[in-house]
Amino acid sequence: MSVVQRFSLASFIAIAASSANAVDLTPPPAPAPVEGWTITLGVGPEVFTSFPGANSVSIWPTGYISYRRPGEPEPFVSPDDGFGIALLDLPWIKAGPVARFVSERTLSGGFGSIGNNDNFFGLHNVGFTAELGGFLELWPTDFIRARLEARQGVSGAEGFDANVELDLVEHYGAFTFAAGPRFQFGDSQFMSAYFSVSPAEAFLNGNVYPYNATGGLAAVGGFGSIKYTFTPTWSATVFGGVNRYVSSAGGSPIPNRLGSVDDMTAGVLVAYTFNMNWF
Repeated sequence: MSVVQRFSLASFIAIAASSANAVDLTPPPAPAPVEGWTITLGVGPEVFTSFPGANSVSIWPTGYISYRRPGEPEPFVSPDDGFGIALLDLPWIKAGPVARFVSERTLSGGFGSIGNNDNFFGLHNVGFTAELGGFLELWPTDFIRARLEARQGVSGAEGFDANVELDLVEHYGAFTFAAGPRFQFGDSQFMSAYFSVSPAEAFLNGNVYPYNATGGLAAVGGFGSIKYTFTPTWSATVFGGVNRYVSSAGGSPIPNRLGSVDDMTAGVLVAYTFNMNWF
């Protein structure tokens, strides 16, 4: 009697163990497919030289938007990038359309201007300039970025110009540091709009002489930013940079006698990250 009971108990334990092992060997369910996008939206104030060659500054809101699949790292965006969309988006190369905007050149300095430009009296105004074009961004390593933007003005100056940006990007814990040189190029139409002076304008102004600006390298400088990520949802970035007009632009009497040969920018961005699903 007792032998049968012991055998039955042992059989029960063996069956239970086999069942447990069978459960353990069952493959885990496949992960659910990633849906939707993770969006980062950054906004904040920017102080910058009102227009090329000005001696006043303006304050405008600025910002950026980036998107990625949930779980992917946030892409690097420099605050001085144009507003672009990466239609080609690979880890080492990105490309797509881009836009930039330049405030108008007037005696008042335009919307948001601090100070005035009365010494620009007699010179032609340049309307608000919208530039449309494309960008190409290369990442030869995970900490070096090279970006080219080429744009055509469709209002205001209506010239062609391009920017070359080189950045060293380093991550230290919650901090992201980025800095590098900047180069700007412009064709004769772009350069003439901001740096040429006709004989009639020179006569009316009285402080400048006739000058014909030509296309080529317009400015060289540097830009840097420091980003701190407080939480996966919130971050803040401080940034600043200076460009100096050179070559034909730097030789113009407009920045030398009426304005400044240095073009500056500085600001703060606060960014919020959230998930969005589209069905």
